[in-house]
Amino acid sequence: MTARPSILCALLAILLLPAGGVRAEQTWDVVVRDRERIVEIDRSSVIQSDGGEKVAWGRIVLSPERAAIEGFASVKALSRYDCYNRSFFTLKRVYMDDRHVVLREEGGLDERPVLAARNSVDERLWQEVCKPPSVSDLKKVARAVTAIAEAANADAGATPLVPLRRSAAAPAEAPARESARIARQAKGKMPAADAKAAPVVAQPAVPRSAAPATTALAALARTPAPPAIETGLPRPDWSYEGERGPDKWASLRPEWATCAQGKRQSPIDPRDGIVVDLEAPRFDYRETGFRIADTGRTLRVHVESGMGVVLRGRRYELEFFEFHRPSDERIGGQASDMVVHFHHRDAAGNIAVVGVPLESGDRPHPLIQTLWNNLPLERGTDYAPSVRIDPASLLPTTFGHYLFMGSLEAPPCTEGVLWAVMKEPLHLSSDQLAIFARLYARNGRPLQPQNGRLILESR
Repeated sequence: MTARPSILCALLAILLLPAGGVRAEQTWDVVVRDRERIVEIDRSSVIQSDGGEKVAWGRIVLSPERAAIEGFASVKALSRYDCYNRSFFTLKRVYMDDRHVVLREEGGLDERPVLAARNSVDERLWQEVCKPPSVSDLKKVARAVTAIAEAANADAGATPLVPLRRSAAAPAEAPARESARIARQAKGKMPAADAKAAPVVAQPAVPRSAAPATTALAALARTPAPPAIETGLPRPDWSYEGERGPDKWASLRPEWATCAQGKRQSPIDPRDGIVVDLEAPRFDYRETGFRIADTGRTLRVHVESGMGVVLRGRRYELEFFEFHRPSDERIGGQASDMVVHFHHRDAAGNIAVVGVPLESGDRPHPLIQTLWNNLPLERGTDYAPSVRIDPASLLPTTFGHYLFMGSLEAPPCTEGVLWAVMKEPLHLSSDQLAIFARLYARNGRPLQPQNGRLILESR
């Protein structure tokens, strides 16, 4: 009887198919919700594989405002979870518009397992996938078994159901293919469109290799949107100057009204702060693979999951970093030549941005040079090279900083963002600065009123 639980769990997911062999339309349960996204899982898609592993479908649905910026409305992912080691990797992603039309698909992804960071969305998903079935789940399985048995009796050509197994020679994309194969054995063939439309989101667990890989859900936010010509969705229609510049953002769309009406907008000059003994940010950055994207307005670098920063006792996971010229922030009225913004988010969806000023000079910055060496060749596209980078090399040696509440610095100008602006600048060469200036015009928002907000400054 010891082998029966895994076989039963395998049959559970397979038998949730209707009599015709085609799985019913996915039903999504909310795992995490915040202002910009809803993270969901299709519990009926969870399939027990072997060695304590499961596969499942998951997705992120973006708010209309965020969808307009990213160029897709939702993304579904098919992932494999290691329930013993708290790790996972993603097999496939599918990006869709607001009409559920597929915009693009990504397969052949990095299959190195990723550890589920504590208190992250990935951990929540891992828990949802790997938790044991409830009584109601088992009853649901029983009803499905009965339905399949009745259908099999009516179909003389149906072959007996067999447990789901992963052959040693089977390729890593096995979950979707195994599901389709067993479904065909039960009755009929599963349409190829169903396999495409239902990607599974993997949950975090302890990696089987030391090198991290991009997580299923973090990648949703980190992966750049496809070019406007491919999406069918309206691209964000704003700029940093001219008739659609910062002073017009609030009038371009009703949902961008905060850009004018908000009282905690960024950037600001954090002068006249209260000098206190601030706890230094605790950065957990390490070597990572990356994808560099041309957003049309700047270069955005998406990184692997598992890195983050602790600010005021709360951990925020690093999603991406990007560059602005000159710096949006002013220190004592003075702007830096450039600034790099590290964007983070915690499990509840709260955003934290760390700004590091960059000053030009004679010394090139090695990491920046690596990024420039791998620039995307077309506007609105991205490139993922084989080389790796360490974002920690873009952090100063001292962690003196300003801390205040602000907003996103571009539409929809969402407020409630925690800002930490570092005091010590880093250096890049004048040639490196000139390359960025050749690609992008000035891409910083003008200073916004402080409106009496509290600004803390470390000693």
